[in-house]
Amino acid sequence: MALLTDGYGTRGGIARYNQDLFDSLAEGGARAFILPRLGDATGLALPPGVEQARPTLGRVHYFVRSILTAWRHGPFDVVFCGHVYMAVLGWTIARLLGARLWLQAHGAEVFEAPDRWTRRAVEAADLVTVVSRATRRALLEWADVAPERVRVLPDTVRDMFVPGPPSEALRTRLDLGPGPILLTVGRLAASERYKGHEQVFAALPALRGEFPGLVHVVAGDGDDRARLEARAAEIAGDRAAVRFIGFVPEEDLPDLYRTADLYVMPSSKEGFGIVYLEAAACGLRVVGGRGGGSADAVGGQTGMLVDPDDSAALAQAIKRLLGEGRGDPRTIEPYRRKHFAVAARRLLARLMAAPRHAKDAA
Repeated sequence: MALLTDGYGTRGGIARYNQDLFDSLAEGGARAFILPRLGDATGLALPPGVEQARPTLGRVHYFVRSILTAWRHGPFDVVFCGHVYMAVLGWTIARLLGARLWLQAHGAEVFEAPDRWTRRAVEAADLVTVVSRATRRALLEWADVAPERVRVLPDTVRDMFVPGPPSEALRTRLDLGPGPILLTVGRLAASERYKGHEQVFAALPALRGEFPGLVHVVAGDGDDRARLEARAAEIAGDRAAVRFIGFVPEEDLPDLYRTADLYVMPSSKEGFGIVYLEAAACGLRVVGGRGGGSADAVGGQTGMLVDPDDSAALAQAIKRLLGEGRGDPRTIEPYRRKHFAVAARRLLARLMAAPRHAKDAA
């Protein structure tokens, strides 16, 4: 039984992670019943053995429906809880069913200690998977969990992200000029201001002094877009320096990456940063921010990490990497889906072979 914030039929990094995970487990013969908060799978071809209920809005409704689902559709060997915010519910259902609890953590939600009940639920999990080493370290700082029960299972780069020629049609349609083109992809949400858009805006005046045609393309949408557009005009000094192009469907992202010259997102709290590896897979070098799990995705061969609050260092890194040209997409091969699938199935097999966690069983 899977308790997910984002299931099949929705978009975003967590949704993609969940979909890749259950695709991989189903390929190994596992069966799953998914109860999502968001995501309507009506009309979608789900993997064999995977069934998804309609989305459930409202915490109380979701709690009641989860209990009823466990009773009507069980028994279940494992309760998978796709977000720490739902850990108490996952723990409750696992205890009612006598099932193992598998908990997933993505990043920012575990960088600070949660409330007492959530912490207790996390500590009772039979397996905790995290997307990066930084997320693992942060969780182990406040959770009394045996380190061997906390395993890194990073995001995966889909096979569509490969090098290719720049899209001149896209460049013309967006009126991007001679470039160079800096690119940032992500939700423009007030809750995710740590991604560093404003820091890039602050570096643009110095960069455009050396590269007059340089443009920062911002892909994504969200409740912070209007504020960011105003800040870009204020900080960058020239409205032409920043182009907001809105949400870009995943199938169009490879062309966008290939058309850019450098991927820049100086995030300070990224759980992992799959966009860094998508860009690198398409041949871009990347600039990330120190902090969070970015170090797992951005190494010396893919790009550079900088202090997100140091605009001079950010500008210098951008200049340096623009001068180095394209990157080597082979550096991200360990993050391809085939490796993720093997690791996910091994973790499930190990979980099923291990005895129930004694602390929870008691």
